[in-house]
Amino acid sequence: MDRFIKPPTDSMKKLDALADELRRRRYNQLGYPFDQETSLSGFYQWLVDTKLCDLTLINVGDPYKTQWDMLHTDEFERACIDFLATAYGFGEDHWGVISNGGTDGNMYGVYFGRKALSAKSARPPILYVSDEAHYSVKKLGDIQNIETRTISAHENGQMDVADFERKLDATRPALVAIAIGGTFKGAIDNQKEIDAVLKKANPPAVYRHLDAALFGGYLPFLDDSEAREILDAEKMGFDSVAVSGHKFFGLNEPAGAFICRKETLSHMQNNPVPYLNGVIPTIACSRSGFDALKLYWRISTTGLDGYKAQAKAVLKNTEYFRNALEKRGVKTWVNKFSNTVIFPRPSDNAVHKYALACNEDKFWGSLSHVVVMQYFTPDLCDSIAEDIATLK
Repeated sequence: MDRFIKPPTDSMKKLDALADELRRRRYNQLGYPFDQETSLSGFYQWLVDTKLCDLTLINVGDPYKTQWDMLHTDEFERACIDFLATAYGFGEDHWGVISNGGTDGNMYGVYFGRKALSAKSARPPILYVSDEAHYSVKKLGDIQNIETRTISAHENGQMDVADFERKLDATRPALVAIAIGGTFKGAIDNQKEIDAVLKKANPPAVYRHLDAALFGGYLPFLDDSEAREILDAEKMGFDSVAVSGHKFFGLNEPAGAFICRKETLSHMQNNPVPYLNGVIPTIACSRSGFDALKLYWRISTTGLDGYKAQAKAVLKNTEYFRNALEKRGVKTWVNKFSNTVIFPRPSDNAVHKYALACNEDKFWGSLSHVVVMQYFTPDLCDSIAEDIATLK
C-alpha cells in the first residue's frame, strides 16, 4: 500500500481547514500550560525517513526488563526516566515509567502508595489532598475506593497544614498527595511543614506523592537552590512524583512520567504473567513506544543548558506579563516560583479569545489566570495584557 495515500478530497478539505484554524489560534490557549513551540518537525521527518511511521510500536510492562523479543523502545524510555530521576534527586534509587499524562501519573502515585502502605499496616490508608490540588487526585481516590479527606487551602492556594493536622488520623496509614503547583493558583504545598505534622502524629506508615505536572518541568533547572530543593527526593524525602510531558517538556500530545523509589516497586512484585515473561508492575500493559522516542528527542535536542535557559526565561516573562497587566490597571497575584498569573476575570470576549481558565474563588471572587510558557515574548505579553484590560 502507498504509505502516502490520502483521504478523499472532501475529507482533505475538512482536515486542511482544521489545520489552518488550529495554527491560527496556537498562541491563544493561555489558560492551559502547553508549549506551542514543540520543535518536533525534525522528529516527524525522521519517522518518515526511517519509515518507523508505518510501524506499530508498543512498550509492554516494566521498561527496565532485560528480556523481550517484541518490537519496543524500552532503552529510550529508560533513558528518559533516568534523566528525570536525576533531575528529581532520586539518584540510582528509582524506578519509573512513561505515563499517559499527569492524571495517569497520579493514578500510579495513589495506587503504588496504597500498595506500599498496605504492606506495612493492616489498617486501610487515608488519602489526604488539598482542595486546590488537581481534581484528578480526588477522582482517583474514588476510583480506587480509598477514603479521601480534603484539606482546606490558604488564600494563596497552598495547603492549610493546620487543617491537615486536624484531619490527620494517626491510627491509620497516611497517603499524602502534595501539590507542587496547584492547578489554578500555582501554589506549592509546604513539604517541610507537612512532614513536621506527620512526624508529630506518627501514623503507622506514610507515603508522599508529589503532583508536579507543570512545575516538575522547570523547578529542577532554576538557579535558585530553594526552588531545586522542592523536587529533590534526597532532601525532601518524598516517595514518588508525577510530571507531564505535554506541558513544560513540550510534547505535542498527552504523556508524562511517574518515578518512585525501588522500595516502592518491591510491593508491586506479584501476580506474574507467564506469557509476558513475568510481573507487570505498570497499570496499563501497553504504552506508546513513540512517546518514549519523542520525549528522548526533546531531551536530547534541548539538553540541560536548554532547560535551564527555558526555565529562567519562563519566570522572567511571567514577571514581565504581570507588570504589563499591573501597568494597565489589572490587579494580579503570582505565587513564588510560579508561572501562573492570576487576575480578576475579564470580559467574556477576552476569555474566549484567549481560552482563559476561569474560576469562582471563595477568597477573591471571579478569577482568571494565564500560564506563561516558553513561547511567550514581551511583545506577546503586551498584546495580551492590552486585550485583557480593554476588551469589552
